[in-house]
Amino acid sequence: MSKDNPRQLYKERNQRVFDAIALKEPDRVPLTPLSHFFPMIQKGMTIREAMYDVEKSAKAAIEIFTSLNWDQVPTLGGNFSGKLFDALGVNLFKWPGAAEEKYRLKDNLPFQFIEGEFMMAEEYDDFFSDPTGFLVRKILPKHFSKLKGLSEFPGIGGMTNGFVSMLIISLFFSTPDFQKIISSVQEISKVFLKWVSVLKLYEKEMKKQGFPQQYSNTTQAPFDIVSDFLRGMRGSMLDMYRKPEELKRMLELLTKPSIEVTSQMAQMFPRYKIVFIPLHRGAEGFMNFTQFEEFYWPTLTKVMEGLIEDGLIPMPFFEGKYTDRFPYLAEFAKKHKGKMIFMFDQSDIIKGKEVFGNYVCIRGNVPASLLVIGNPLQVEAYVKKSIEGCAEGGGYLVDGGVAGIPNEAKFENVKAMTDAVFKYGVYRK
Repeated sequence: MSKDNPRQLYKERNQRVFDAIALKEPDRVPLTPLSHFFPMIQKGMTIREAMYDVEKSAKAAIEIFTSLNWDQVPTLGGNFSGKLFDALGVNLFKWPGAAEEKYRLKDNLPFQFIEGEFMMAEEYDDFFSDPTGFLVRKILPKHFSKLKGLSEFPGIGGMTNGFVSMLIISLFFSTPDFQKIISSVQEISKVFLKWVSVLKLYEKEMKKQGFPQQYSNTTQAPFDIVSDFLRGMRGSMLDMYRKPEELKRMLELLTKPSIEVTSQMAQMFPRYKIVFIPLHRGAEGFMNFTQFEEFYWPTLTKVMEGLIEDGLIPMPFFEGKYTDRFPYLAEFAKKHKGKMIFMFDQSDIIKGKEVFGNYVCIRGNVPASLLVIGNPLQVEAYVKKSIEGCAEGGGYLVDGGVAGIPNEAKFENVKAMTDAVFKYGVYRK
């Protein structure tokens, strides 16, 4: 490795990762951990402070991540901005420091997703008749309280006739609720642009010191979009029994737009080819094989295939346990050899290497519990075992289990994970 040339270091680290993705053996097993608030906590910040002082958060991340010598560093986009949440009136989360008390958590608690049934079971036909209008008038006002005025946005009848729409749209712009949106836009834009500028400065500084960022793009399985943001988990699970055809139609309808918007985002950040895809409802504990095969897997694979066709690298994160789903994963991996990353949480990655390791790069999965309450020797032993079971032939990236490095991880354990890769992960040429 080129110790004194950051530009060359950047190139070598990135190449090491992409060689592993292509199922080649680089000089060493790459280290690519994800992280949320671990570096901020290490620098004595509360999570509230981390979400509301994004500049200080970025400085903490730069200091901690550069000291660990990873091959790709985490994005900070997933930490979110508390000020942006407040400006939008986000109703999808609770977080420390929230302006509205009902969404406020204690300062050291991480943000939490709020499960909601934002679309009712009887509203499928309304959605299908005018998807965009339904989302604008029905869903966005429920997701973001500062956009409540969109509930009165004119429908197709008032927008197609130019003479009528001239009056209808002017009337809409004059409503008190829309005027409230206008008064919020400036603050939303100001906070958003400030947050993005900090993310860019973090990326630039890490690159200056020779560290590539992992990705800047994410998408979801169509079933998870419905479950997370429209019907809620309860609603989507009931719909598999009560409204199966409507649900499947919805999933198919969401597939192409998911590919298109992700590819459009990738064009804005062309150096980042990896697309993070956190998977929520497809694990063993949520649905059986028949349901997985009928409702979850078909449209997820279509999304991943669409991204591959557009030159991107899907990285599905199989949250929870997927070991029993390995035959599905193997079949798909064989069709797209060397073009994806399978990231695992609690699944048996050594078994995964045996089943589909010749076709896809495996990522994971040092347990969060080990990094939080274990000791360095235990961490080293786990990483050694994982490398021995997964590294041969390339196609292995070391990361933590649940969303990478847990917030409460001990620094000495994270350092032990890092050192173990340098100790045991070298390929013999």
